Amino acid sequence: SLVAQGPAVCRAHSQPSNAMAAAATVMHMRRRHEVHTCNRMVCVQREQAIETNLREMRDLKDILMKYDTNRTWRLEEDQVRMLLRDLNQNQEPSETELMFIMKLCDRRCNTTAIEFSELQTAITSWKSYLRHKSEIQALLQEFDRSGTGKLERPELKAYLVHLNGGLDVKDEEVDWVLSQADVLGDGACSMLEVVMATAAWYVHFGERKHLKSGICAIV
Repeated sequence: SLVAQGPAVCRAHSQPSNAMAAAATVMHMRRRHEVHTCNRMVCVQREQAIETNLREMRDLKDILMKYDTNRTWRLEEDQVRMLLRDLNQNQEPSETELMFIMKLCDRRCNTTAIEFSELQTAITSWKSYLRHKSEIQALLQEFDRSGTGKLERPELKAYLVHLNGGLDVKDEEVDWVLSQADVLGDGACSMLEVVMATAAWYVHFGERKHLKSGICAIV
């Protein structure tokens, strides 16, 4: 009877083993399917990103062709003025605004015109400024104690202290922010340059300051 029971015992022990093997096979196939699906999703996302970039490039080319009336493959000052006007519901940019966009975007090529490679920066910067213009005007009214329409160095420091949650800001930090934001080179921050100053502060100092102080300043 012991001999007869032997194969039955062996079969009984082999059934869970077979079940585990089958389960492992199913899990392996499922994981392969998930990895394949995930890779496919990544590929689709990359393809979509490439298509978006291509559309943006075509749009930029169309914009350049529209305003580049003398076919130099760059936008000169009068042509940039027309572009900024059309992006602002037919309102002419001020001379300061125009000069800021020209100098901001022409830093790399330095051709006194906006090249195709600089066009995206010009459009993005102008649109961002228009979105936040009313907020920036309110900030200038609060911190422009001298009434010049700009933030002079001491006023810029007061503004940065405001961004820093009331904590002191070192003079070398003020100087660095001013060097990044003062596109017009007059030693102060115009309304457009306040945007640059704010971005420079948060990118280079804000994260470190917030970790140190535990304060999150919101403009």
